[in-house]
Amino acid sequence: MKVNIVNLENVLKKATLNFSIETLQLRMSNVIEADMRSNDGNSISLLKVENDVLDTDDELTFNFSDVSQNVMPFIGLFDNEEVEVDIYEGSAGSGHMMLVDGRQKSRISFCYPTVPKRLGTDDVKQDVDWFFEFDVDEEFMKKFEKIKKIGARFGKVYLEVKDNKIFLETADKSNQHSNGLKFHLDDLERDDLSLCFSYKDMVNLMNVLNIEKGFKAKFTYDLDNELGMIYVYADDNSEKYCLLSLQQR
Repeated sequence: MKVNIVNLENVLKKATLNFSIETLQLRMSNVIEADMRSNDGNSISLLKVENDVLDTDDELTFNFSDVSQNVMPFIGLFDNEEVEVDIYEGSAGSGHMMLVDGRQKSRISFCYPTVPKRLGTDDVKQDVDWFFEFDVDEEFMKKFEKIKKIGARFGKVYLEVKDNKIFLETADKSNQHSNGLKFHLDDLERDDLSLCFSYKDMVNLMNVLNIEKGFKAKFTYDLDNELGMIYVYADDNSEKYCLLSLQQR
């Protein structure tokens, strides 16, 4: 049986939100499914995509711990795009897969099924107030690329409504004299609010999107808890990603 290494790497990055999510369970048949959350609960990835990784009639489940350290370095060592794979299911989490390309072999062990942090559903709650929605298109990504160049020094990305305008911003909000960068996204009749997201998680989210596929992003906000969420989804609903906002102090 052959596995497409390039496509496997792509699925692993999407299912873990470029490794913002530490553990992973992949379920493979004619499609690949995953419903994962990070250890801190702030990142969520929901996939149901075409299986272009492994040609199989069986239903297979792969459980991995620390994908960035225990999986990616080993599959990245092959020169060819496709290699042979042998899967040994074992018992009680003792299974592994062996990737073979000529004389080169990589063994990748599976973890116990209880280790991956699953969300346990194929979507997040939708009956909430989504106060703003937009297309994640080339114009937006050009703005975000500039946010990405500056934002690492602050570690935060903000979505802010102020004076009936909505902005994407990076700055140090704890310092009134902080430098910063912001973009006016749209006009919006709504009370002022501010959502704060991890810079790393936001960058990882944007890095897994192929905007040619068509994606939209929308936001919700819980006034009582002063917390919100960004929900990014493909037009065909095959990919859905969420980031929860951070408490601002």
